[in-house]
Amino acid sequence: LSPTPHKLGCTETFSCTLPNAETITDSLRAEKVHPVSLAYKMPDEPKGRVQVYARVRPPLPREEGEASCIRMDPDTKHAYLSMEDGDAVDRVLAGGSFAPKSEEKKFGYDDVFDPLVEQKEVFASVGKPVLKDVLNGYNGAILAYGQTGAGKTHSLLNPGKDPREAGLLPRTVASLFVQIGADMQNVYEVTVGCFQIYNEQVDDLLAEDQKAGQNLTVKSGGEVHKLTWITCTTPKDLLEAFQKGRNNIIYAETKMNKASSRSHAVFQIKVSKRPRAVQNAGKAVKMKATFGKLTVVDLAGSERVKRSGVEGAQLKEAANINTSLLAFGNVVQALAEKKKFVPFRDSKLTRILEDSMGGNCKTSLLVCASPSVESSSETLCTLEFASRAMRIEITATVNEAAVVVDADRLGEGLAGGGVG
Repeated sequence: LSPTPHKLGCTETFSCTLPNAETITDSLRAEKVHPVSLAYKMPDEPKGRVQVYARVRPPLPREEGEASCIRMDPDTKHAYLSMEDGDAVDRVLAGGSFAPKSEEKKFGYDDVFDPLVEQKEVFASVGKPVLKDVLNGYNGAILAYGQTGAGKTHSLLNPGKDPREAGLLPRTVASLFVQIGADMQNVYEVTVGCFQIYNEQVDDLLAEDQKAGQNLTVKSGGEVHKLTWITCTTPKDLLEAFQKGRNNIIYAETKMNKASSRSHAVFQIKVSKRPRAVQNAGKAVKMKATFGKLTVVDLAGSERVKRSGVEGAQLKEAANINTSLLAFGNVVQALAEKKKFVPFRDSKLTRILEDSMGGNCKTSLLVCASPSVESSSETLCTLEFASRAMRIEITATVNEAAVVVDADRLGEGLAGGGVG
């Protein structure tokens, strides 16, 4: 919801029948509270932008001993890319110099991570600020982008038998409940939903009936109609829900990646927060609540069909992946150039990410790159995409509502250790 401002800093009040109010109303029903009005305050801060980070994965065993095409300078937050000297052999055969020609390109981001950087450091820069915003009632998004086999899923979703290897999403879950457990002044409600975009079809990853959860409709604002939402009261509940979702994601082995995602995976966490109230002689209490939503997206990797060696069904999957990523790239380009028309409706992916890119959302983009010289052209495309994304402006607002909490719910909140 975005009110038409009459005065900077003013507060507008709306009924729950406006667009996107359904999401908040559903959360209120789940918590047995009654919405009175929705109040959205115009932001006091100037427009921000998408935060962009770049990470290069360690070399694979088959790449050991090769020179890396990319280096990271954490002090200056720059990435330096050396392009492959593809004409070297022909040049030498024509009598030219055998000395390598290297063209180095420089890119600046909000932070960069070399292959030695640990997962917890990536979370501290990329995930922690977004989670903080979500707990304060903002919408937040974390997206991972890059070619297939560049380390996106490891950075984002890796469950980690060793806790040090846990990715952004498990760390976000753990940090969420640590912060909730330490907050004795508020009561929280946490719900989770997961879905994938496979061959331009949105499938619910948590539906008990998998067939009924296929080919769901995307509504205005990027909401997925009839998506399964599960209430979670412990980090174990939330991690199990995500693992169930991951188990239903479609993967396949290609020449470039033994477990290549064949779909875009989207994980969402809704967090409602209201003050912990004292008993009120059996009477309901009116109070203000905030509603944050975190969207975590593991984008399927772009791939050159010739290199990945896919055929048959996987060839169709690759074509759909590349088409949706092209649509996503066109959206980023239009937003970066501040064009009046942005082609959000060109794919299911871009419709779902409409709010995350340039809308009412605090967004972080993590681009992942391969160190392989053979992949330097794909890495160049990834880094150029990231540079464009840095020019996308965002204006996020706190999602607030005045609610009336039933007397019995007040008692539950008091008894519940921070989670309602």
